[in-house]
Amino acid sequence: MDLYLQGTIALRLLFAFFLGALLGYERRIQQKPAGSRTHALVCLGAAIFMIISIYGFASIPGQRDPARIAAQVVTGMGFIGAGAIWKERSWVVGLTTASTLWVSSAIGLAVGAGMYLPAIIGTFLSYLALELHKFEKIFSNHEKRPEKRQLINTFDFEYLKTGLEGIFDQPIKIHILNFSNPYVISFAFKRKAKDSFVLSIAIKGDTLNLILIYLPEHLRGKNFTPKIFTLLKSWSLEYKFKQITLTSKKEFNPLWLKLGFYSTGDCTFTYLLEPDKTFDLPKDNLSVL
Repeated sequence: MDLYLQGTIALRLLFAFFLGALLGYERRIQQKPAGSRTHALVCLGAAIFMIISIYGFASIPGQRDPARIAAQVVTGMGFIGAGAIWKERSWVVGLTTASTLWVSSAIGLAVGAGMYLPAIIGTFLSYLALELHKFEKIFSNHEKRPEKRQLINTFDFEYLKTGLEGIFDQPIKIHILNFSNPYVISFAFKRKAKDSFVLSIAIKGDTLNLILIYLPEHLRGKNFTPKIFTLLKSWSLEYKFKQITLTSKKEFNPLWLKLGFYSTGDCTFTYLLEPDKTFDLPKDNLSVL
């Protein structure tokens, strides 16, 4: 392989890494699990596969099809993207992140094939798609939407925000992810950090669904989890919710049983809310759901 071709391949790999990281940056600032690193690796890997497909078998005589490896990348990314999707009954979370991973692999394939302009345009349009909600907010007067006013008037999220700020001694921001039933709300540290606290809940009828509690590594083992659950229980009782439900990883199953949850399926648990029920929490630490 001549020096010029090696330089071209190196440039393509650097370009793929940069475009993937750029696409993942938006996901990271939205506190999504797949951020710059994941997207950069997916885009870079797809570019490597494309380069191998084009140049890796050039010296082998006979017919060869450079599209075969690329086709497998498209299929394989479907499995990776599925891992980013979380479904609970009639609502789904993670579709956008899964889509950006899939698009990131396509951009990597384009760069690997030397199609720089389509890759740049694809990255720009993908980033634009991820930012469309900001334009919708401007043109549709998003802050005054009736459904948002109704949601905020119905539930005092400032109570949870203030409670979490008291627990962590850090400013907390609220992000409403879905305005219609089910309502999906997320809480995170206001200060940007590589590893940030995240609490995501969903409200549907008389049920509070706990989607995610994530504690950064430096905050684990400091008894924050019992305080968070005490806060959630107090808030839930105020609005007369009847139960708290969640889906857990298997290693946390014993913790939920200690907390008073009962198993309703494979790694799914329900806690019945009763005003006079005691809620003695152990000091076990929950890091990731």
